[in-house]
Amino acid sequence: MKPVRTLLAICASAVLVHGAVSFAHAAEKNGFTARMLAAADARDAENPVFDEAIKSGKYEALLVLGQIGGNACKKLVPYVRGSNKEAQKWAAKGAAYCRDKTLAPLVLEQMEAAEDKSLWAAAVGFSGAEGSKAALARALNKEGLSEEEKSAILFGLVQAVVYDRTNAADIEGLDLLPLVDMARDEGNYGAAYVLARLQAVPDVLAYPAFELAYRQMLRAGGPAPEGEALETARLMTRLAREFGDQSKMILWAASDAWEKVIRHEAIRSMGYLGDEKTKATILALANGEGDAATRHLAVDAIGRRSANDPSLVALLEQYISDDNRWVAATALRWLGQRDPASANQIAADWLDGEDYYLAFQALIALTGSDEGKAILRAYADANPDTVRGYEAAVALDPPIEAVTKPRKTPSAALLASYRGRELILETTRGKVCISMTGDAPYAATSFLQLADVGKMDGMLWHRVIPNFVSQAGQIENPELAKWGSIREEWGGEHRIGTVGVATAGRDTGTTQFFINTGYNMHLEGRYTVFGKVRDGMDVVYALEEGDVIKKAYTAKAASANCK
Repeated sequence: MKPVRTLLAICASAVLVHGAVSFAHAAEKNGFTARMLAAADARDAENPVFDEAIKSGKYEALLVLGQIGGNACKKLVPYVRGSNKEAQKWAAKGAAYCRDKTLAPLVLEQMEAAEDKSLWAAAVGFSGAEGSKAALARALNKEGLSEEEKSAILFGLVQAVVYDRTNAADIEGLDLLPLVDMARDEGNYGAAYVLARLQAVPDVLAYPAFELAYRQMLRAGGPAPEGEALETARLMTRLAREFGDQSKMILWAASDAWEKVIRHEAIRSMGYLGDEKTKATILALANGEGDAATRHLAVDAIGRRSANDPSLVALLEQYISDDNRWVAATALRWLGQRDPASANQIAADWLDGEDYYLAFQALIALTGSDEGKAILRAYADANPDTVRGYEAAVALDPPIEAVTKPRKTPSAALLASYRGRELILETTRGKVCISMTGDAPYAATSFLQLADVGKMDGMLWHRVIPNFVSQAGQIENPELAKWGSIREEWGGEHRIGTVGVATAGRDTGTTQFFINTGYNMHLEGRYTVFGKVRDGMDVVYALEEGDVIKKAYTAKAASANCK
């Protein structure tokens, strides 16, 4: 899943390379900051500042050329091939951003020849080059890898498989048992990430080996996992779904775990099973008085299982009448796939209703059938100048959403005026204070400006996925469409509490943003990080779909606004 703006993605529901320093901070030391950042934001690859920097030995310029992408990537070729180790290091980082077909075989060739594979692993992982996954698997099998090398190779492998739905058996040389051992014995998040993103894992990994490792990770009476170890255990809970009903007992036990992130992941994974024991569990949770996130996940699991269990379809209609709108919208999404005629009638009423959150969710259900699409087309044609009419058109043709006019690059003076300010969000659930990371000054300035002119007030938290992201930005305000897009400024890791720019493709971020509620390694190098929650993560975890930002404003950092 991606934190994107497109409706279809919701329905399916500079970061530098791993471990690198930020471009902005490196450039600051070399005196090229303002000119290089401005050229990068303008996507001006021909700006002489890059040649000047390279001639002066400031090879960070190669990274930002990769961030610009497109034809700028051709300028990296001689440095990828060259013998200057410092230049090659930065060219490798730039190549990871490019994902350019010309560079793909070159970075693979360089990694194959290098003694230390870690420099090229991210570029190879992002490249999509033929043979890249097998090459990374071979690199991982090398004896005596340092922790840094292992981490970099796993990061590259994550990026190679995360969106490809790769079958485990299709990666030549990939042995899953060592990955299981890394996850269990070292709490290695990268290893667990690769395992959780592969398809058809049971073809190459026997269930008893997985079950033993999983039980050892979450053994009763042992210390509760925390931090990255807890996130690793969560991913292994996700992996359990790959084994179907074989995993029913461990998922049933995990659904009652003390750690909420494990419980939530177990409930979600139960949607992929078909046994009676876990069916009874998700029904009880959906009908219980637990938190809204738990009930949403249980109804989502019911909807997924209803494909093979028609008796559950009737329940979806009942949940559509639930008092909690998040639960109701979840049920409608699945009913749209199982009983389009009934769902379309309800969705059409929601689309015309006063509740904007329900209207937005109705769009998703209507895309599930030809009849629903006809309703959307009629609505879009009849309401061309409204937010809902535009969103109906986007639901039918998602690329429309990526057509935005880029915002003008802010001046150095404007950037300076926002330095040291925080974004304060007063939400339905409480207050959240967000400090800026410093790695993405243009994105930060755009969102701080957005708050200062009152354009964030009333924004919906329209997409909340436990253990992934809470995303805001939908609002029934036609003026917001004029805000314009901002460019990627990859920098930082997508750790829990970091704040990123939601996009509909490269350089298409506008006014939507998300807060990571899981450690989302696969988003690194794909989505800009511009902030981090300084105070109020308890509020973020409590957010439900349909909640709103009642008021947003900026304040000096470390002020008393969140006390």
